[in-house]
Amino acid sequence: GLLFFLLFFIFAALGVELFGKLECSEERPCTGLDKHAHFKDFGMAFLTLFRIATGDNWNGIMKDALRQDDNPHGGKNHLMTALAPIYFVIFVLMAQFVLVNVVVAVLMKKLDESNQMMSDDTEIDEEIERQLEADAHDRDYLEQPLIDDKELDFINENHISYFPLTKQLSLPPNFTFHSINSITECYEK
Repeated sequence: GLLFFLLFFIFAALGVELFGKLECSEERPCTGLDKHAHFKDFGMAFLTLFRIATGDNWNGIMKDALRQDDNPHGGKNHLMTALAPIYFVIFVLMAQFVLVNVVVAVLMKKLDESNQMMSDDTEIDEEIERQLEADAHDRDYLEQPLIDDKELDFINENHISYFPLTKQLSLPPNFTFHSINSITECYEK
């Protein structure tokens, strides 16, 4: 943005110096220069350059700058006809080059952000997959009965009905059941 402003500033100052005295009249009408596009003051030169940078009738403005107006001192301004095409072509090329670079920079930034988001999504998906695999392994381990054969014989001898105890998948991994000994102690009291 700052480079674009610097380019406009330099060329606006040059435009005021080179083309600030161009006059349009009914005898010598202008095709590009008018009350909304001229180089008589710095502000309007800046706006005129913006119009030129966007491609709005820049060739008509250059054609008006190529005119050989009669100088009041009797000579013709031949230097103006040589500098006008150089001025306008260099400005248009540089402005378009800077503008294209700005657009490319914005697109590259958005592409980089998109790639970063995709990379983050891939990492999250991999983490979820690892967690699901770990949960599946824990589930296989936790679905084994919590009592062994000795405890099962004790239950059968004391006529306690047997319900196979397994951890429920909806419970947190640190949740534990009470041991069979604590259950039998409750019945003995």
